[in-house]
Amino acid sequence: MKLPSYEVIKPFRDKYTGDLFGKGDEYFTEDEKRAKYLQEWGYLGNEIEQENDEESDEEIENEDGIKHIGGGYYELPNGEKVKGKENAIAALEKLKDGE
Repeated sequence: MKLPSYEVIKPFRDKYTGDLFGKGDEYFTEDEKRAKYLQEWGYLGNEIEQENDEESDEEIENEDGIKHIGGGYYELPNGEKVKGKENAIAALEKLKDGE
């Protein structure tokens, strides 16, 4: 089961996790009350419709080997987590150059 996600429309730091979310990131939460609160204060847009693909998270790996793990973060093949797709691609290139 996938967590409901919302588009971030105004940057903020989550007061519970300390994570930073930039405009355009996805915010994942099961807590509808928290999501509504953040929407009321103008941080989140509407819930993003989830596709009904029955894929596991392991199958959501892109062709370069990076995997989107939510909240704008990507996991590299070495297990390192990087914020932002462009940063993840750049870090992956550095990994490939170093191998």
